[in-house]
Amino acid sequence: MFDVVTLGEALMDMVATARNVSLYEAPAFEPKPGGAPTNVAVGVARLGKRAAFVGKVGQDAFGQGLRALLADEGVDVRGMLLDAARLTTLAFVSLSDGGDPSFAFFEGAHAALTPDDLPAAVIESTYLFHCGSVSLVSQPSRSATLAAMQRAKASGALFSYDINWRPALWRTADTALAAAPLAQADVIKLSESELALLTGSREVETALRGLPYSAPLILITLGAQGCTYRYNGALYHADAPKVDQVVDATGAGDSFTAAVLAGLCDLRDQGYALTALPTDSLDWLVRRACRAGALATQVRGAIPSLPYAAQLA
Repeated sequence: MFDVVTLGEALMDMVATARNVSLYEAPAFEPKPGGAPTNVAVGVARLGKRAAFVGKVGQDAFGQGLRALLADEGVDVRGMLLDAARLTTLAFVSLSDGGDPSFAFFEGAHAALTPDDLPAAVIESTYLFHCGSVSLVSQPSRSATLAAMQRAKASGALFSYDINWRPALWRTADTALAAAPLAQADVIKLSESELALLTGSREVETALRGLPYSAPLILITLGAQGCTYRYNGALYHADAPKVDQVVDATGAGDSFTAAVLAGLCDLRDQGYALTALPTDSLDWLVRRACRAGALATQVRGAIPSLPYAAQLA
């Protein structure tokens, strides 16, 4: 039995070596392993939970390196396939002076995942199934993602969804939102800007209160301001620790998500269901996730930045 299974893109972030420049102006790029569901799987494993990743990479050196890395991190990779026909997906990243990333994607093997590729022994044997929007952009990975979600939920898993809005990948915001399986989610994570995209409002509490989704736990990450979240209809807030200087914010959201999912597994082990969490336990969970996100901003690269359990104790 897995604690968390993630599905989606495993890719290489090609990070500009100079800050505050366009991708065209970058003097060079440094390859860093990444992909939001990949980061979350590694983050969960580093926090002591049993994680698995499902997806496709190329048979090139990047793909083989990513698969070996996840295996070394303790992530189950039996559902991480090597595709002979397509290269590993690349994301070129430029960082602002404040460490905020902007992306350009070059779609590769991750988008070739099909429903027939899904490993039943993994998908149908987990407490939490997690994915994001990038694998919903094109076929056949969209069908594979939705099939995996349905099979995991049918087997009793909770479904966690990260909107992870990447405007360069979608024709319109409406197209992206129409593809999002938000109505099926038990846990939803989104940023302040993604909340505004969903609702048209930048008033966080009002927008969050009005979201028409039944997920018991909806989390809005606010960067340095922490996280405002809705649990069983009530609103709460957790502050983030102060960070003097952000090195790279690329992995912060995924570090936060991994800590939330690992924390839910911890509370399950204490006998609590998602729909019946004590207020103090929920506060602990979200504050720890905010610490994880803050720590991740101190290290360059997404996977290298993901904290271990001892760092969050």
